Amino acid sequence: MKELKAYVRTSVVDRVVGALEQAGTPGITVSRVHGVGYGYDRLLFTLSPSELKQAPEVTKIEMVCRDGDVDRLVATILESARTGSAGDGIVFVTPVERAIKIRTGATGPLALEL
Repeated sequence: MKELKAYVRTSVVDRVVGALEQAGTPGITVSRVHGVGYGYDRLLFTLSPSELKQAPEVTKIEMVCRDGDVDRLVATILESARTGSAGDGIVFVTPVERAIKIRTGATGPLALEL
């Protein structure tokens, strides 16, 4: 199993989540985050609320999937999140060592099923 973390523009989140749902993603977690670094001015986060609107809006999308689904889901994220401009985001793929469903005790890929 693998965990996918995608940091994308908040403006494209609905499109990305919709595409992932159509691609059969077992479950998705969406969190609003603030990026610091990679060209972002950290002083921007200390400005007044009216100026804070200039800060980039970033959303993190996380999911765990079977190894065989990784390439398809990454391609789905890339296709649905890409605007062609700097700041489109990044996707990380990391191994998941173990998964256990609390309700049923199912382990491994079976923990991803309803």
